[in-house]
Amino acid sequence: MAFVIDASVALPWFLQDERTAFSDAVLASLGSEEYWVPAIWRLEFANALLVAEHKRRIERQTRLEALEYATGLALRVDVAPIDMRPVSALAERHGLSAYDASYLELALRQAFGLVTLDRTLAQAAFASGIPVQSPGRSTAAQTRRRYAARPSA
Repeated sequence: MAFVIDASVALPWFLQDERTAFSDAVLASLGSEEYWVPAIWRLEFANALLVAEHKRRIERQTRLEALEYATGLALRVDVAPIDMRPVSALAERHGLSAYDASYLELALRQAFGLVTLDRTLAQAAFASGIPVQSPGRSTAAQTRRRYAARPSA
């Protein structure tokens, strides 16, 4: 199965203080798994690195090297024109930003799974019937237990 990967998983590859075993495992699997990103990923990724530089988390040279390295990653970029209506509807329905909803929309449209560190996005994907991989959870059944709605008191 192919997966959509969001920026929350890719950024730790370049921000040392955010690295985890999970994000490292995804990086290691880039050549053997099929990972997709929406076109917005390039801008979101570049912006997050720029913000990290402005906050003095990384140096300028580190940002430039990360951008160069990222262009060679085995990530397939969805080049289909973005239809704002379904993205906006998903964002509204699940309480997501339009940026995060674009990852969900791609996964839904292509019947891909989703790899994310973002709990809200993972919950939205699960609610939409999308298999989710996140730290400690690699199947839809495991995700169901983690992200299932809690009974109200």
